[in-house]
Amino acid sequence: MPHPGYIAYMRRCPQCGSSDLYPATGAYLGALYRCKGCGYQGAFVVDSEEEMPHPQEPDNASHRMDIPLWARILALIFLVIFVWLAVK
Repeated sequence: MPHPGYIAYMRRCPQCGSSDLYPATGAYLGALYRCKGCGYQGAFVVDSEEEMPHPQEPDNASHRMDIPLWARILALIFLVIFVWLAVK
């Protein structure tokens, strides 16, 4: 049992917030940790005494069309010309 005033810190992944980390390598320069949840590997981990909130997922509906508007219009023009030439 820890002594009074002892605060237990949890190591957490900076990408996904998981506490399921294990040391991948460690030597004189420090440890590299690997996250079993997302596969992150690095020396930077978050020491937290409380539960970390999970990062918010981006809304797929708003990010599904990352193609610029000019490229979509140009593709539509080429498609219309192609169909027009095929019908002719």
